[in-house]
Amino acid sequence: MKNRRIAVVGAGITGLVTAYSLQKKGFYCEVFEKNTAPGGAMKTVKTDGWQVEYGPNTLLLKDKAVKDFIEEMDLLPAKISANPNAEKRYILKSGELVPLPASAGGAVSTPLFSLKAKLRVLAEPFVSKNDNPDQTVAEFAERRLGSEILDYAINPFVAGIFANNPDTLSLRHAFPAMHNLEQEYGSLIWGSFSGAKKRKEAGRIPRELISFKDGIRELPGTISSKLDNIRFNKDISSIEKKLDGWYLISGTKQFGPFDNVVLNTPLYKWSSEFLSVDKETMEKIESVNYPPLSVLCLGFRKEDVRHPLDGFGFLVPEKERRSILGALFSSTLFDNRAPAGHHLLTVFIGGGRQPRLASLETDKLLPLVIDELKDIIGLEGDSVFVDHIYWPKSIPAYHVGYDEVLHTFDNIEQENPGLFLAGNFRHGISVPDCIMNGQKLADRISGS
Repeated sequence: MKNRRIAVVGAGITGLVTAYSLQKKGFYCEVFEKNTAPGGAMKTVKTDGWQVEYGPNTLLLKDKAVKDFIEEMDLLPAKISANPNAEKRYILKSGELVPLPASAGGAVSTPLFSLKAKLRVLAEPFVSKNDNPDQTVAEFAERRLGSEILDYAINPFVAGIFANNPDTLSLRHAFPAMHNLEQEYGSLIWGSFSGAKKRKEAGRIPRELISFKDGIRELPGTISSKLDNIRFNKDISSIEKKLDGWYLISGTKQFGPFDNVVLNTPLYKWSSEFLSVDKETMEKIESVNYPPLSVLCLGFRKEDVRHPLDGFGFLVPEKERRSILGALFSSTLFDNRAPAGHHLLTVFIGGGRQPRLASLETDKLLPLVIDELKDIIGLEGDSVFVDHIYWPKSIPAYHVGYDEVLHTFDNIEQENPGLFLAGNFRHGISVPDCIMNGQKLADRISGS
């Protein structure tokens, strides 16, 4: 039925890819976005030679489908790869930045972990498989790798990706690849080696960390430019099913009828007035936590920073008892992110670890961050550029028991034929996850 009319509510990356893929298949598709620009959190801002990212800073190419999509968008000429000297990643330990080992030899010699911890990792293949279908990331890491690896590798890693804590997230939903390695091979180490061929056959390609010349915003901007029907400044207040199809309400205006609606808005935007569901369903949806997060984009003169900033950035384990979660060395990652002679850092504060700090005003938060950067990177001068982005609700936490949330989404779709739910609250939070999820959703809609 190529003459079907399909509405997409929300021009986040999943919704944009879904709309583009449906349009490509010959369907009439109309996108409604409350803001003046597409992309949701994917926003790049340029100010006097500084180029900062408000949301995702990079895109990791590791799946052929995602690379092919970038090429289909004609974005390869604009693609820029991360600088080779940005491969080093630091962990703060006892107040010092220590690089994560990048090779087997480095893993043996690194001062980041004790000899006991290294021997514990070598024993990982002999640890029994856990049949608990919903273990936490912390439980998994401590059982398979030991408490030291949990504290100084997994804990900061989870804070860097989810802005949250490993003892609250479900391994199977937050890091399905790790769960699958244990279930299929009985070991992370054996699975990493034995599963290489299988991953390649599944479409995996050599990993490449990228952005675009004008920042990450080029991706949603380019996709939206290829859509025939996209409406900005349209805040949809409710979705209604009538006899002749679905209708969208925005202010005093009504749009429709549509045969299908793709709802691509964050869960915290939902309400029983917005989408007609019962109280129990709303409670389940509201159980998904989006921790608050502050992002400080800070510029410094190079002569005021003793550390060479020769890497991707650093992460801070909870054990270090600091106010910041970590930082990206943004001007090391990509060229032209800061004026000549300057460094740009992107610092993250709050999350599930210290939510109270995230909500502090700039004049309260900045001194805390500057004081810690003095210790961590040898900062000796004041910032010459400051941009503070506050996300009251940042990244959805795939908590233990998330199966019930996913079942709730399935039930909503089953009870409302023609309605499809999409977003980073389902099947992955990364930009590549959202691209592939949008493509899969378009296939599901076209086949329904």
